[in-house]
Amino acid sequence: MKRPAFGTLLDARSLKVRLMVLAALSIGLVLAASGVLLTYLFEQHIQRRVAAELEVRWNEIAGALTLDAADRMTLSREPADPLYRQPGSGTYWQIDAPGQPPLRSRSLWDEALALPADMGMEAEAEAVAVEGPEAGSALYALVRPVRLIGAGGPVPARLAVAVDQREIAALSEDYAADLMRGLLVIAAVLLVVALLQALLGLAPLTALRRSVAAIRAGTRARMGGGFVTEIQPLADDLDRLLDWRDQAVERARDRAGALAHGFKTPLTILSLEARKLDAAGESTHAAVLRDQVEAMRRVVERELARARIRGGQGGTALGGGPATALAPLVAGLVATIRRLPHADAIAFEVAVPPGLGVRADRNDLGEVIGNLLDNARKFADGTVRVTAVAVDGAVTVSVEDDGPGFGAPAGDGRNDDGSGLGLAIVEDVLAAYGASLSRERRDGFTRLAFTLPAAPAG
Repeated sequence: MKRPAFGTLLDARSLKVRLMVLAALSIGLVLAASGVLLTYLFEQHIQRRVAAELEVRWNEIAGALTLDAADRMTLSREPADPLYRQPGSGTYWQIDAPGQPPLRSRSLWDEALALPADMGMEAEAEAVAVEGPEAGSALYALVRPVRLIGAGGPVPARLAVAVDQREIAALSEDYAADLMRGLLVIAAVLLVVALLQALLGLAPLTALRRSVAAIRAGTRARMGGGFVTEIQPLADDLDRLLDWRDQAVERARDRAGALAHGFKTPLTILSLEARKLDAAGESTHAAVLRDQVEAMRRVVERELARARIRGGQGGTALGGGPATALAPLVAGLVATIRRLPHADAIAFEVAVPPGLGVRADRNDLGEVIGNLLDNARKFADGTVRVTAVAVDGAVTVSVEDDGPGFGAPAGDGRNDDGSGLGLAIVEDVLAAYGASLSRERRDGFTRLAFTLPAAPAG
């Protein structure tokens, strides 16, 4: 039964399925790792940009720091960014100096930055996370100590500039969402490419299977060349196997033929001995001997006919051979049958369309139709019909005679020249092709028929 098209996609034993599963897992793992790594790198980049921005802001405010007459910290000018003057804007600065209230941006309003006491001792610029003035908020802050020289000596202070993390977090989230969409598109493209790669990569196996099917159907003798480098050695091995098979079949056929012919001389001698016994008055013993000789001859003839059958070489049931044209074959067989005894009194009616062929070896087909014609000759009263009809890719061949029917003896001694093995041989040959012989009696005619796959006449 032919597997449905979607069946292969669900078959765990399919190479295509295994390759696609492996590709999907590999693509998923690689893209997931890439997404995590790219997100991490983006966040690091953002933090470096924030640190650089805070450095600029810190330098701006530090450059505006000065001392008044009482050595208190003050700003000589307001920072340029208007966000410092907008309450809750997320952009802040704050100056802490001993002995005086902290100076802070208007954006902090009445709040203050909750800076750890030990923060700001590092000289290296670095954005660090601190708690914001609003509940649950978080800031990136750059905190450094500053020292100004006043009338009473050095005045230490700590300057902090900070920005809200929420804008940065939103930027990271947007980047992650865009990155996810991009990775999904990349994953889809890679899966399509992987599918195409699997289809193209496995195409030589499909070609190999088609070649094997063509050999089984009899339309091709050997695999031949033209396969990809990895598949060609297998095709060559199959050709060598087919050569060995043909040689083995021919040797077996020759041995069977030699064995059958080797029995002919002893059987002939035994037949002569039976005649001598009959002439000497030993008719009972002669009859027994003749019966046994005839039985052995039947076995030899049937096995010899079986050895000649080529249908099994096709490797398939029902139509495993090459194409054979029916019309010329039937015409030749009818011409041969006409030369046999009593055939001149029979009218042979042939209705076989030209160009019609069947998938079977010519010798096997000749064995079948020839035996059917000979059987009809022996039993027909005056008419034998041979017809061939093609329907739905198959050809039915029938041989009819207007004789007395099944089980009735042939008249005029026409059956005395045969062994009675004709129909048995026909059934053996058809069985090698997965076909069978049908029998029916209708409208005064006995009809024997068989069906084989149609093929262009060759």
